[in-house]
Amino acid sequence: MTAAPVAAAGAASSGPALRPGPPLWLLLELTYRCPLHCVFCYNPTDFAASGPELGTDDWLRVLKEARALGSVQLGLSGGEPLARDDLEPIVAEAHRLGFYTNLITSGVGLNETRIRALKDAGLDHIQLSFQDSTRQMNDFLSSTRTFDLKSKVAALIKQHDYPMVLNVVLHRLNIDHVEEILEMADRMGADYVELANTQFYGWAWHNRQQLMPSRAQVEHAEEVTRRFRERQGRPMRIFFVVPDYFEKRPKACMNGLGSIFLTVTPDGTALPCHAARMLPGLQFPNVKT
Repeated sequence: MTAAPVAAAGAASSGPALRPGPPLWLLLELTYRCPLHCVFCYNPTDFAASGPELGTDDWLRVLKEARALGSVQLGLSGGEPLARDDLEPIVAEAHRLGFYTNLITSGVGLNETRIRALKDAGLDHIQLSFQDSTRQMNDFLSSTRTFDLKSKVAALIKQHDYPMVLNVVLHRLNIDHVEEILEMADRMGADYVELANTQFYGWAWHNRQQLMPSRAQVEHAEEVTRRFRERQGRPMRIFFVVPDYFEKRPKACMNGLGSIFLTVTPDGTALPCHAARMLPGLQFPNVKT
């Protein structure tokens, strides 16, 4: 899971070599399976050709090895991580090892029984995704009837004293609804809202002609967000994730490839960012070996 040293750009050949930093922020993509069919999904477009999912023992070993390397924060995602029957023992082992654990979910599969089991296992944090602020648009964008279910899950998260964290991916079809999305989050008692402009890789890259908003749309959404922050009546932290596509230069992905972040895909491939396999000519290690 480590890479060969790379000399610093412009440094003398005798200077110190640079190595990747410890994977402080570890993301386990437990499965590519998901009940939603979002056109902006960052699952790889050829995920059906990937190898079999890692088994429970392999994931537990990865947790131990990553913790020994210095990992402290753990994200559990997919696909939909709740599709894994072994999610609870994975959370329990992560808690035992001292990780701060974050479940990143669509909410499908999270009910009273399961959230109690995850709480007992030591889960610290749940991030719930919505696709829009209305049943019609949410269900259209996910190609599923899930808005009512997500609303029930949001209430369930609050009932079990988790931070209410809502995530909405923004693109051409919903970016003009930012104010309504924030009002929905406020009604649900959200503590944090992430308005994440689409990053164009995976299926989002494939569908970019239909999803790319205009510069005017992005600027308007950012201004709406700023005004909402100023007038909101209770503390709700709002993060507006700035897109790269209208900037002069791209920002460093994950604070720089390999600097603090590592993701492990369902088949065990270790990547310095979610979409690194899109980069041509690169091969990546696998935790199996």
